[in-house]
Amino acid sequence: MSGGVTNGSLLTWASLGGGPAVLGDVLRLLRTRKVRITRVLYLMQSEDMPLPTESDLGAITLERILVPLADPTHHRVIHDAVRDRILPRLRSLDGVLHVNVSSGTPAMHAVWLVLHAGGALPMGTLLWSAQRLRTGQTRIDPVDFPIDTYLAEIRRGATARPKEAHFDPASRSARRRQALDTLARYARLPRAPLLVLGERGTGKTRLVETFVGPLKNRPKVITVTCGTLDPHLAMSMLFGHVRGAFTGAERDRKGFIEEAAGGVLFLDEVQDLERPVQRQLVRTLQDPERRFRRVGEAQERNADVEVVCASHLSFEALRKRLDPDLFDRLSLLLVEIPPLRDCREDLRDDWTRVWAEARSLEELSPEAPWSAAIERALKGDPLPGNLRDLQRLALILMARGSTAPSVSGAEEGLLEWTALQARFHAAERKGATATNGLGTGAWDGRVRAFKRRLARAARREHGSYVAAAKALGVSERMLREHAKKEKE
Repeated sequence: MSGGVTNGSLLTWASLGGGPAVLGDVLRLLRTRKVRITRVLYLMQSEDMPLPTESDLGAITLERILVPLADPTHHRVIHDAVRDRILPRLRSLDGVLHVNVSSGTPAMHAVWLVLHAGGALPMGTLLWSAQRLRTGQTRIDPVDFPIDTYLAEIRRGATARPKEAHFDPASRSARRRQALDTLARYARLPRAPLLVLGERGTGKTRLVETFVGPLKNRPKVITVTCGTLDPHLAMSMLFGHVRGAFTGAERDRKGFIEEAAGGVLFLDEVQDLERPVQRQLVRTLQDPERRFRRVGEAQERNADVEVVCASHLSFEALRKRLDPDLFDRLSLLLVEIPPLRDCREDLRDDWTRVWAEARSLEELSPEAPWSAAIERALKGDPLPGNLRDLQRLALILMARGSTAPSVSGAEEGLLEWTALQARFHAAERKGATATNGLGTGAWDGRVRAFKRRLARAARREHGSYVAAAKALGVSERMLREHAKKEKE
């Protein structure tokens, strides 16, 4: 290590055998490496361990962190303790973090290496190994451990976007961990379309943008919300068009497929694409070269693009909504993201990340509030909105405290959130009773609801209102009018 003096913090276990003298040696050796430590995070297995003296520390601030360990030789015990007690504290550190991997048991050394290789430590963290030579002298060397894992790749992306809530790839719950592991394996397979299913609010879009892009080594992800595409222009917007292809086409235009060349095309809520667009997409997906035609162009083009699709529908419901050939192509590699209620072991971590993303004022506490009442509320609620339910709670609590909600403010905020959740739960139940297509209420209302659903379903099935009207033996105008009517 060369160059100017580097300020930073030192993270180290208190030495059982060498005592505070070991820390003094490490600080002295780092100074010879032009590393100036201003804070020491001193991890102690028990409160009665001896502390460094002023002569050991000088002007350095010592922060004692008690980390009781049931077994300091057990890798999992050490890893979980560090993850729960230490890693959250490292997010707010200034300067470079330096870790002395030498103090402690061999298992402790291994955990530092694993965490560093997995990208769990802050970006730019430096590891050091201090050794006592046979001559009695001591030396310290940087640890050169350049192993790169997909965990590190994902976490680097999360570090680059610190204001956004990200799933931790090393999740606590088995269901989420299995889903993310599957997503990682599938994402690294080139040229294979990938389908991601999950309820609204489970973070599918963020997962695709932060997991799939980096794992495919694709620098950009073009996200298309399929439900927002104009039905009459969807083909052009996706595949592009040439000048004169239709009224208003005054110049050539690239579609989303070409814009995503060299990256990932993410089709969110893919079931909302019109049937003719779905059929055209089948042609592109089944071709290894991803060939396609712009609207109005005879010559085929090709784009080096990876395709990922997502839907909030269940496997069975999506199969009914998609063109059969398209569904077959997309469902070859399928990942289902579990809802939060099935991953309650991750709730506190999710809550911490959501709070950090929602925090829009500097005077708001950077630490997410946590109490037995908050834990009961989150673990007892079905959380139908998933991450959006956590976002709602964060905003309610933030609105009740400019720095951190008081005890009474937090309690009132929880009551407010619980009342709102109850309304959403009631709306979900009411909506479920209407999913039979017959509507609710009196006869006339049910008839209107049925006609509206029939008109919309016919359009989806046949690809357009013109084709649907012909198949049903009615006028296109009547079909469109029924489709637009809302329940009274």
